[in-house]
Amino acid sequence: MITVSLIREYLYCPLMVYIEFDNSETYNNSIIAYKLSREAFRGFEEILKRNIWTLKGRIQFKEILEEIFKDIPEYLESIYTKFEDEINNDDLIIKYQNLKEDLKLNSWLISIKVQKILNNGITGSDAVDMLFPPCLNEFIIVDKEDGLLGKIDKIEIIDGVYYPIKFKTSLPPLKGVWDSDALQLTAYALLMEYEFNKEVLVGFINYITLGFKKPILITTRLRERFLKVYNELSDILYNGHVPEVLKNPKKCRACNYSQICEYYIG
Repeated sequence: MITVSLIREYLYCPLMVYIEFDNSETYNNSIIAYKLSREAFRGFEEILKRNIWTLKGRIQFKEILEEIFKDIPEYLESIYTKFEDEINNDDLIIKYQNLKEDLKLNSWLISIKVQKILNNGITGSDAVDMLFPPCLNEFIIVDKEDGLLGKIDKIEIIDGVYYPIKFKTSLPPLKGVWDSDALQLTAYALLMEYEFNKEVLVGFINYITLGFKKPILITTRLRERFLKVYNELSDILYNGHVPEVLKNPKKCRACNYSQICEYYIG
């Protein structure tokens, strides 16, 4: 079964995919960091909705921010406790500490919207409906026919239209989005089309550290590029093909498998 997450690794270095299946026990800090942030933001949104629900009338921005953020520090402590055994180096500790600032930024942005809504005589409960459309979180889809599996961070449903959303804790490029993110989102769209029998034309990359989403059109070109990567992954996983490697000193030094890769550039 090919998982959507393999796309990012393949585009970083095809050999990573080949090595990983022979060394599945290798410790991967990036996976832990991703799990940590995904867990934090999933609960964060539920806390926001609960706290916004009780608001009504004209309220100062500072009061709104304090009210919707008040339970977040305690929630983050519970997340730390859950992942405490895995947060065992300085890099992961820094990532955890940065989460609070990221959540505070997102709370600040939401508070601006909430104040405008409340000032127009709309209640907090209605504000929740306006700001948080119905969604499916961490929705797993398995396409047994094509051998593809993906856990979609979030699917928003607006007027019967389904939108896949991928969370990112890193910064976007100066223009557009990273290729790996676009192709992963395309894979999610294809899985959703298989699961719901609905065409998916648009998805979003949610850059949670910046508090905004970038739309991605699921074009024919993206679908064709995904199919090419999918076929190459199939060749590696099912046929044992050893992919060619384009050596890159910067990537090699940052790779989790640098110490066991014969192509490593020190």
